[in-house]
Amino acid sequence: MIEFAGKLRTLCLLAISVHGIAVNAHAAEVTVLCSQGLKTALVELVPQFEQASGDRLNVTYDTSAILKAQIEAGKAFDVVVLTPPLIAALIQQGKVLDGTATTLARTGVGLAVKKGAARPDIASAEALKRALISAGSVAYSTSGASGAVFAAALQKLGIADEVKARGKAIPNGLTGDVVARGEADLAVQLMPELMSVSGVDVVGPFPAEVQSFVVLTGGTSATADKARAGAFLEFLKAPAAAAIIRAKGLEPG
Repeated sequence: MIEFAGKLRTLCLLAISVHGIAVNAHAAEVTVLCSQGLKTALVELVPQFEQASGDRLNVTYDTSAILKAQIEAGKAFDVVVLTPPLIAALIQQGKVLDGTATTLARTGVGLAVKKGAARPDIASAEALKRALISAGSVAYSTSGASGAVFAAALQKLGIADEVKARGKAIPNGLTGDVVARGEADLAVQLMPELMSVSGVDVVGPFPAEVQSFVVLTGGTSATADKARAGAFLEFLKAPAAAAIIRAKGLEPG
């Protein structure tokens, strides 16, 4: 009787093992290249999607321009999230499948100071101008979409040369990290990127007079498993995902 029970237990364990292999056989790894602007939201959303789908997401974050260059150089991906013009360019190159472009979110550029530091008034264009001029240095991105928005804002304010002469240009990474280390007084970047740095206090978004919104659009690779890649984009458009995206400083698309 004991011998029979032992054999039965072995058979049960074997069945469980085979079932696990069968489940894993249906799972796959989905490679995602994503703009840093959506990173704070995806950090929460990726585990939820993996649990619901059984697939594993391999996500790389960087600026839109850098990710586009990597794709053009041959980097493999299934889903990519960039700004609309860059997605459109990749569609023209045949690297992103036409018809898959999906608007996911938009966000504006904001300003942050080192944690605990005095927060300048940036409620109006004139107030923002005073804050930027009085700062010892301003960290800003040169490769991300926020860099273009900041450059346009400086032109409108008429202080481009003055601010950039004392600015700290960051080719990649988070400008908030530079301020947190005490290497600059102010950080300018997309709101969710600023919110992701624990060592800074986010003052707020730029005022409407000089604000421009950066849109983040997803698309699938021309060589991807269309069903799996499409399922992830649909997941990001669902109401539950939209709530998290909004909480991270973005407006759902």
